[in-house]
Amino acid sequence: MATSFSFASNGKAIVEARRAESRIKEAHQVSVAGHLRIELDEYDARIRTFVPGYEEMIGRAAAVLRFVAVSSPTVVDLGIGTGALSAACLQSRPDARIVGVDSDPGMLVGARARLADAGHVELIESDFLAAALPKCDAFVACISLHHIRTEVEKRAFYRRCFEALVPSGILVTADCFPGKRARVAEYQREAWLVHLRQSYTSREAEQHLESWAGEDVYFPLADEIAWLQAAGFGAEVLWRRDAFAVIAGFKDQEAARTQRPDANGLAGRPGVAPGT
Repeated sequence: MATSFSFASNGKAIVEARRAESRIKEAHQVSVAGHLRIELDEYDARIRTFVPGYEEMIGRAAAVLRFVAVSSPTVVDLGIGTGALSAACLQSRPDARIVGVDSDPGMLVGARARLADAGHVELIESDFLAAALPKCDAFVACISLHHIRTEVEKRAFYRRCFEALVPSGILVTADCFPGKRARVAEYQREAWLVHLRQSYTSREAEQHLESWAGEDVYFPLADEIAWLQAAGFGAEVLWRRDAFAVIAGFKDQEAARTQRPDANGLAGRPGVAPGT
């Protein structure tokens, strides 16, 4: 079983096994604003104080759509939030059709306002873990898949995405993916605190990480790459800044030649990711 890193307030990254699958639904019942302890109208400004390199990260994630060869691709944004990633996707691919899924109705209000001038946008209030995944050309996600709390659930979800994608489809996720070694994750945690201290006191910065650790699960980058490969994807790391990264899974002929997923996405070639 893989371990995940919880950036709690004891000054070190605590390595802990995550087995409580029953907490998944509970975590998704909490609104994003409540989880982050902010007001919804603060979200767009505050997320940049929380996540190092946020603008560059969503830009790199959206740029992956250049690898989608078809015209007018259908792009499903998993946990669309206020629509920042979808807006970046439309800058990268103005011909895209966006389907945004989020369980938080307040976030969908923000997304609807941000994407009001876009021609082809559909917003769905639903938990993307429970909803049927539509057939599409790309899945994109930013700071949302860390709510999947267990290895088994993450592997199964990647397999579901693989099966829903058309041939040559892509899954892109931008999130916190620490190094596999505890001392590397600890170094990355400190880098995150340095960023937080630009906007908050040292005590507030520690409290933020402790609060988020109650719901967010950050699996090591190397494990995430291996799980994408086990689901059948050809996996790539496209951007990396300390603990944060943009990774992509390609469902294409090259991946088909090298990956041998099993029916449950629970076996496959081990992956080695740079910078872990």
